Amino acid sequence: MAMDLSSGSGNYNHQLSNEEQIWLLNAVKNQKITVERAWEIAQTMKQPAQDTTKQEQLPEYDTQYNFCIYKYNRYRWQKRVLQIDFTSRILCNIAQGIIKKQFSFKNIKSCEHIDGQKISISFLGHHDYEVEATSAEDRVKIVQLVNQIIQSNIYEIHKTSKSGGDGLRKQPGVIKEGQLELQKGGLASMKWRRYCVRLTLAELCFQRLNPSEASELLGLAPNVIHLSDGYASVHKEMRTDSFTVITKKNCYLFKIPEAEHFKVMDDLRKCRDEWIDAIDKCCLHWKRISQSQLFADNNLYEAIENLALEMESTGESALKEPGSSRELSMEKDETKVEEKAENFREEIKKAVKEKKGSESLAPVKERTPRSPFTPSVLPIIARYLPPPPPPIPLPPPFPCKGSETSVKTKVLHWEVVAPEKIPKSIWGHSNSTKVQLNSVRLLDQFAIQDTIALKIIVNDFSPHQQILLNQKVAHNFNIFLKSFPVKATELNGKLLILQEENGGLTDEHITSLSRYVPTPDDVEKYKSYSGRHSDLHIVDQYMMTMCHITYLRQRLDLIVTVRELPVSMRNLQPLLNHKIKACSQLLESRMFVSVLGHLLAIGNFLNENARKEKIKGFRLSSLTKLVEIRGKDRTFTVLHALIEQIMLQEPALTTFTQELTEFEAVPGASIKGLIAEVDVLKNQLEKINQYKKIFKSKNKVNADREFYKELKSLIQKYEAELIQLSKQCDEMKKLYSDVLVKFGEPQNQDSQEMFGWISSFVNDFSKACADKKALQTGNR
Repeated sequence: MAMDLSSGSGNYNHQLSNEEQIWLLNAVKNQKITVERAWEIAQTMKQPAQDTTKQEQLPEYDTQYNFCIYKYNRYRWQKRVLQIDFTSRILCNIAQGIIKKQFSFKNIKSCEHIDGQKISISFLGHHDYEVEATSAEDRVKIVQLVNQIIQSNIYEIHKTSKSGGDGLRKQPGVIKEGQLELQKGGLASMKWRRYCVRLTLAELCFQRLNPSEASELLGLAPNVIHLSDGYASVHKEMRTDSFTVITKKNCYLFKIPEAEHFKVMDDLRKCRDEWIDAIDKCCLHWKRISQSQLFADNNLYEAIENLALEMESTGESALKEPGSSRELSMEKDETKVEEKAENFREEIKKAVKEKKGSESLAPVKERTPRSPFTPSVLPIIARYLPPPPPPIPLPPPFPCKGSETSVKTKVLHWEVVAPEKIPKSIWGHSNSTKVQLNSVRLLDQFAIQDTIALKIIVNDFSPHQQILLNQKVAHNFNIFLKSFPVKATELNGKLLILQEENGGLTDEHITSLSRYVPTPDDVEKYKSYSGRHSDLHIVDQYMMTMCHITYLRQRLDLIVTVRELPVSMRNLQPLLNHKIKACSQLLESRMFVSVLGHLLAIGNFLNENARKEKIKGFRLSSLTKLVEIRGKDRTFTVLHALIEQIMLQEPALTTFTQELTEFEAVPGASIKGLIAEVDVLKNQLEKINQYKKIFKSKNKVNADREFYKELKSLIQKYEAELIQLSKQCDEMKKLYSDVLVKFGEPQNQDSQEMFGWISSFVNDFSKACADKKALQTGNR
């Protein structure tokens, strides 16, 4: 097999070096990557560096991106669809086709990679979203798109400002660039890696000089620190060659690499300070813009909190390292901190006063405003408060009553029957006092282990035994392995079984095992271990086995995707059928159209007598207002007038609800959400196809052959089912578009909202009709 990886079109200004070509060829030869993957890597490496001097352009206006994610909510992960819609400029959280939450682009504050595939997204007036992408490609794309939105928001806010907009345009593209070392770590390794670092106004980019893994070559490793959200800051370290960049969720430790031109320590410190000054100016620039945005949006409490953080960091940075060119003398510094604290007090008083005044006039928001005295503000105020009084000593403990047994058991939490109900119930004649209990058995099963004994059992690491894993990771991994029924020698075979009922891993075990997948640095460390395998602790022995399983992360992801895909398709089937029936009923119902005609006549009559013009048609959102307009009799509304009119003119129209049976229940799923769900299923099937190419084994091992055969069969089955699902989705879109045209609604009208209006009208009409008929029957 021969591949010409150096050839390319004339548009590329970079050719692969001999070392890069050899690395790709060896990776394909050792089955680390496929030929197609190697070609993608080669094309990516040959592309010229992007020009960061220009603002990144947002995608096309009518573009939508749908990503399958897992959202952390109430101590568990929930499968969702994250939709980034550039048509309506809205970010949606979708579950089972239901749009759970929508966020306007202008309310997105920050987006940052945490660890693994996890992402944190912050919003104005809402708690942070912690989500986990299903692949590195999705994670990179989400972070890239959301940060483009954030940067676009800032440019839009300041494009009309002379000081803000012009300042942004006049900033140089690359402010500073050079080589730095960044501390990177995995489960068992912590190393300094050398990067080529480039600082621009909006971000700090770092690219590995000698990338050793495919994720870095494809740009899938997180290598951008976004500064435009206003949260980033830079701090000096105790060492003269190190500094730390702190964002909302992460901390990056950099150091100046050792070089011959740094002959004295002052040169090293000077280079470090130049980087700090350059990064600090960018951070403060975006922090000021972020605060002005908060004040413009009347988010005074958040602005005060950010102001306090900036003042605190400014006051402390001057005292961080004596002899620095940026620091002041102690007297001047104390005076400055005192002045800032005084100004800060005035800011708090003014902001709270304005906030209280605005709250008395403005409607009450859903979110309860936070107190301006948040933990970030309190340290500054506490400097000027008297010391707290000494704590009151605790009273002596109450004497414990003696018990028959010294063993403490677990508690059974009863739902207690009320005492007054006991005599007339079965409990009044209960024979529980005569039951002979097997107390030994009960104590053996339900006794609570002593805390000290439990610690001894859990912490079974010998102090003289070397553990390669990180101590905390080793401790957690050891606890997991005690409940994991698969031995290290059996793990590879279990990964060749797709379904749990055939003897495969459970979903819970796969989720837990995914947390301990070794990084490439961990694999390198374990493979370089030269000692005896039996001398290692059980956690290291298991990790050693995992390091020798190729494509471990992809295998775990494949099993999860193969199991989830058919369940998701089955869940979507009835939702699509419901929407198709609902749209068909709206298109075919003639009685509903006649009812709307009667309503239009009543509305025009009322408006004409109110000196308003007649109209030819109304939006379906007006249906919700019928019960709000009351007559002289407060129980009589426009809806009742409509029913009386229909009963007098066309009594048969009162049964129009029988033509709209799909609207009797409140519709949940949105057509927009269902389309996103189907789009995500297509992406998941494409991902399974990519995994199939990777796992196509060249070894004639029976287990591998059976695994590939079963996977190929499942893909063919899922493709056929997804084709039918896609046809239904296209039919639903066509029918809904016809519905919007028929009733004169805009094409971007959300079905979840519109079907909700119709459902409310149908239910209110049926109830009012029933009350009317019951009243007429009673009068007879």
